[in-house]
Amino acid sequence: MVLVDITGVGPVTARLLTESGLATVTSVAEADVSTLVSIRGIGPVSAESIKAEAVRLVGMTEPGPTEDPGITTSNRERRGTDLRKRAKKLRTQAEQRTQKAKSAKSKKKRKRLADEAAKLEKAAKKARRKAKKFLAG
Repeated sequence: MVLVDITGVGPVTARLLTESGLATVTSVAEADVSTLVSIRGIGPVSAESIKAEAVRLVGMTEPGPTEDPGITTSNRERRGTDLRKRAKKLRTQAEQRTQKAKSAKSKKKRKRLADEAAKLEKAAKKARRKAKKFLAG
């Protein structure tokens, strides 16, 4: 289990926690909230949330009635899924612009729509690459 598995902890916060001597989820779970607040970029509300999630992940307390211990989705998996959805949406928008460009009457409008479609396609490719990288890492 790595620090980015804690909800609310991304790569930057994970680096800050590690630099502060909290390199594992267990060490975060055992740390005081005041220790977390003393780290630059982590406020009191975030500290409470991060600590509670770390405690839950290491199993220091029993799950509440709404928590299902069999369902765990890491931040990385959620982010990868979000990026894949974005890529799909952008691809759909690019296809719609391409269709509009084909049916546009003026040359200027066709060019503008084709340019928009190209930009959307480029953004979709970037999102797909990010999702693949995110899920592979």
